[in-house]
Amino acid sequence: MAEEQKKDNTYIIIVAVCAFLAIGLVTILKSRETEHLNYQDNTTVQQEAQLFEGIKKYDNNFE
Repeated sequence: MAEEQKKDNTYIIIVAVCAFLAIGLVTILKSRETEHLNYQDNTTVQQEAQLFEGIKKYDNNFE
């Protein structure tokens, strides 16, 4: 009986730790997303064209 109780307690502890980690990681990701969205400014088409002007395409499509 005592051995079964230890197994139940171990299972509960593992589930609690995993839940705590999952909630913590989701909270961190949500705060980072909010921080990232706050940095975003409205850009014009000309500003975006300047940013992407020097980018090369590496899609390897042969026609």
